[in-house]
Amino acid sequence: MTIQSQVTPAGERAGGTLGERLLAFARDPLFRGDARVLHAPNPYRRALAPGTLAAGDFARPLTAAAPSAHRSLAAHRLLGTFYEAETVLLPEQGLAALHDDFDRFYGEDLRELRESSLSELERLAFGGLAGAVDVSGADTVEVLDSYFRHVVAEAATGPSPALAAVAAAHDRRTAADLYVVQLALDGLTEASAMSRNLAGAYGPEQSALFKIFIDEFGYGVHDAKHTTIFAKLLRSRAMATHVHAYWNFYLAGPLATNNYYYYLSRDHAKFFRYAGAVTYAEAVFAPGFVEMVKVFRDIFGDAVDLHYCDEHAHIDEHHGRITRDQVLLALAERHGPRVVPELLRGVAEARLVGGWFEEDTAAQIRWSDDLTRHRDLAADARTARGAEPDRIVLTPDAPFGTRTRDADVVLEMTAGEADLVATPTGPPERLARGDVLLVPAGRLHGLRAATPEAVCLAHPVEPPADPTAAPPAAPPADQDG
Repeated sequence: MTIQSQVTPAGERAGGTLGERLLAFARDPLFRGDARVLHAPNPYRRALAPGTLAAGDFARPLTAAAPSAHRSLAAHRLLGTFYEAETVLLPEQGLAALHDDFDRFYGEDLRELRESSLSELERLAFGGLAGAVDVSGADTVEVLDSYFRHVVAEAATGPSPALAAVAAAHDRRTAADLYVVQLALDGLTEASAMSRNLAGAYGPEQSALFKIFIDEFGYGVHDAKHTTIFAKLLRSRAMATHVHAYWNFYLAGPLATNNYYYYLSRDHAKFFRYAGAVTYAEAVFAPGFVEMVKVFRDIFGDAVDLHYCDEHAHIDEHHGRITRDQVLLALAERHGPRVVPELLRGVAEARLVGGWFEEDTAAQIRWSDDLTRHRDLAADARTARGAEPDRIVLTPDAPFGTRTRDADVVLEMTAGEADLVATPTGPPERLARGDVLLVPAGRLHGLRAATPEAVCLAHPVEPPADPTAAPPAAPPADQDG
């Protein structure tokens, strides 16, 4: 008797355009989300909001000019999920109830979709960096070191836009929690990207990087591991400590910043770029955490555990010296002028994507802290004539998800009531029938029904007139006088 195989060939399972493959991945049951705002302690499930995605979102590369756009958020959520599937994630409570999710997350079907899409998705997400950074003329160690010193001094003397927004907020505690959540993206899986560049044989520079890696891992003592002491910070704020509890509140800029180091580490042809990037990151972390300690102490006093920040403020000063002297400049000296442009490119790109983290986080804090004013702005906004609004129907048991938009929209409740959620710990903004609220482009938000059914319209806003545009031409004169 002949038995017909029921297995779909891999080429058919992972076929189609990039957009079609990514939509197939996002629509997997693991990524549909549920009605809860925070994710349960299950590292395999995270909301990819498939209902807000279209294949066209992945048809053209992102640009460095719009790091918080809807397409950027969608692409980096997917890319971060792809990268994490190449690491080991196990829940603290054990796998007893999660074996099926474990098998599915790491299983063949999703792996084939990832592997057939990853390189294309990386080009879409980071291809725009090539034209955003100029490394012409970088061919000596002296040029590299001069540029590095300049950008590090710039970072050390300039205030953090995100921390400045926390300090200036009306509700500083909620703003501080939102900032901490952006750190949690890496803080609970710290140094996972770095681990991919530790294998091989490349001399003393390899040992220097390993020194930093073992510092991050507490020299094998779990209680001293940086992820462990980051969890202490979260607990002191009565926040969840499991991986990706706050997935719905990761912003596109921080996601892109975190993904950038995985992107460089996955392709060893980009090793010198990674060396430049990690050197810049280690050099600017220390002053950044010193500033964070000052801001958080002013807000919380001694009620917050800042061991994680104090540790980084101390150890990253040391790491900055190691990476500059024993990695960045050592690689340039050892391998010659051809690697210098790549080393410098890594420094420049890390500076750029670090700016995405700062600007996106600062903008989210300022908007979510001032929603009353955005109700008033919505009443005065001009919605685009002839543009069809998105109609959003909400029920209490529908999956909750967050999103951004590429242009300003006015949300208008036309039936029922809903909560607009824009921060992980602050109170939601209740919208009743007839209420309107302006959501600027790039601002992360989610809607949750507060009545058995609620309907919201998202009206596109007419962009402001360009003051530099030429006035419309006058009509032709009447030739008959």
